[in-house]
Amino acid sequence: MAKDVLEEIYSSEEVVPPLMKWKYITVKEYEAIYRSSIADVALFWGEEAKKLVWTKPWSKVVDGQPPNARWFVGGEINAYYNIVEKHRDSWIWGKPAIIWENELGDVEVATYEDLHNLVSRLAGALKSFGVKAGDWIAIYASPTIESLAVMLAAIKIGAPFEAIFTGFGFYEVAKRIASRKPKVFVVSDGFYRRGKVVDTLSVARKALDYSNHRCTTIVIEKTGSTRLRENEISFDNVKNLGKDSEGFTAPSNHPLFGLHVAYEDDFKPITHGVGGYLVQTFSTSKWIGLRPHDTYFCTVWPGWITGITYVVFGPLMIGSTIVLYDGSFDYPSADRWWDIIERYAVTLFLTTGSALRILSRAGNQYVKIHNMDTLKAVLVTAEPLETSVWWWTYRVVGTGSSPAITSIPEKLTGRIPVINMYIQSELATFVTGNLINYTFTPITPGSVGKPIPGFSIDVVDDYGKSVRDLIGELVLRSPWPSTPIEAPQDFWSRWVEGFYRTGDYALMTRNHTVFVLGRKDCVLKVSGYRLSPGAVENVVREVLKKNVLVVGAPDKTRFEVPIVIASESMDKEIVKKIVREYLGPIMEPADVRIEIFDEKSPRGYVRRRFKEMLWNIAVQAKG
Repeated sequence: MAKDVLEEIYSSEEVVPPLMKWKYITVKEYEAIYRSSIADVALFWGEEAKKLVWTKPWSKVVDGQPPNARWFVGGEINAYYNIVEKHRDSWIWGKPAIIWENELGDVEVATYEDLHNLVSRLAGALKSFGVKAGDWIAIYASPTIESLAVMLAAIKIGAPFEAIFTGFGFYEVAKRIASRKPKVFVVSDGFYRRGKVVDTLSVARKALDYSNHRCTTIVIEKTGSTRLRENEISFDNVKNLGKDSEGFTAPSNHPLFGLHVAYEDDFKPITHGVGGYLVQTFSTSKWIGLRPHDTYFCTVWPGWITGITYVVFGPLMIGSTIVLYDGSFDYPSADRWWDIIERYAVTLFLTTGSALRILSRAGNQYVKIHNMDTLKAVLVTAEPLETSVWWWTYRVVGTGSSPAITSIPEKLTGRIPVINMYIQSELATFVTGNLINYTFTPITPGSVGKPIPGFSIDVVDDYGKSVRDLIGELVLRSPWPSTPIEAPQDFWSRWVEGFYRTGDYALMTRNHTVFVLGRKDCVLKVSGYRLSPGAVENVVREVLKKNVLVVGAPDKTRFEVPIVIASESMDKEIVKKIVREYLGPIMEPADVRIEIFDEKSPRGYVRRRFKEMLWNIAVQAKG
């Protein structure tokens, strides 16, 4: 499996984009910086932590052995101040913090001052509902100024939050509500996708009923008037209930936010603590290229770790302007994202490999009718990126219309860096990648670059021995500041012999370039989303009383798609309908196949056998 992916993405080429011609460093220079950083990770991250404002300094940078190491012990920090309020007396305060546009073309803008005023009122409102530090807030809403303001209000009063992806159905939403038991649940009434309204409020109501949890529900009305029920309050009424002026000062390991992460048998909660997470996020946000003058467009929503770290936190900590697009990438036509980049003069664009794959097939003409000259980089996340898609992005999106240094627009020679990076929910931030504002070495297309300073990354064989130019598993050999403060046994059990196994196949070359090759276990990677096969199996078992297996099959567009394996005849359309309704459209299986399997054998072992079979069939079909 991993070998087949490697054939698609491996390259030994090295590319220096014209705009980085005078800024890149050699591999030797990179190695000196990197080795110094991991020789003493506590010293390295301790210096980075000094760039934040701490209410009380820490007594020890890191204490204890991984995975139970705790960071910035004894330190106390006001998270909200370090995200928004620190900009108060600077020019940033009056500039746009968020530009929101929906599919209909409606636009709203909030400056940093506007955002702060809204957050303060919401923080007061949350307190009026009895929310106090440590109480959870859940959010099931598309990306809007209002939904981000709720997350920031929760941070301001010390209430951890979980943003739930709106692509999930009621069953997955209910699971998160039952797990977090939020004091307040914030939902939008709906959003537009391809000209139609997606009714999130009905899903949220059903999830609350299913979870049997009672709490105050705040409804953000974006699609029209809604008849609210008991315990439901309009966002417009809530935002004027009070004003909170004090930001919460939290111990370093106070819970900041959580996500439910896919493991083989289900989605399970992890929680990141405030101190280590903010240090890691602020540093990596600077390094990937964000600056206060940047206008930044990220297509990954909060609900996934990239959307949390590099939409809710990182850009605001830097003082950048965020473009939030609440709509389909191809509606009314396949140039919607390129149009947004041109109209808002976006300088930094972050998206997924699957999205670029689809857009590259739509055709160059959708890009070329727009001016891409403001872009200084395209960042890519979430999955392996074929060299063909990298080159398309570099040449067609990245060349622009104006010559720059050695770039020639007519010949599509490329101009700006296209940088694929590696992230995982448990790691919280990017941990590999060419860093525009730090260690930028020549780019190897198809790779995720080299390890970022401060993260001791290796590739090991089954015996834990480092391997180079061979396929192994990506690991971290030392803890990182945002090591989760809450996680399931699946996470703790990945710490073996003092290092953390990510569960991803990878190859590292002798000059430290990393190629990530997909999951070693049977967790699914679908359009960049990390999904649990067990979650699908559980709902089929509960609703249809059938014992099935779910495995990932390779897919040319989405990298993998879920396949249901049943040992007896099942109606495919009913299975798809159940999964779509309960779990959401992103989990819908591509097919249901009849195969006999031993139900007494360990489920993980049987899943692996079928996964290998499906990947072998795909390779043979390719010839």
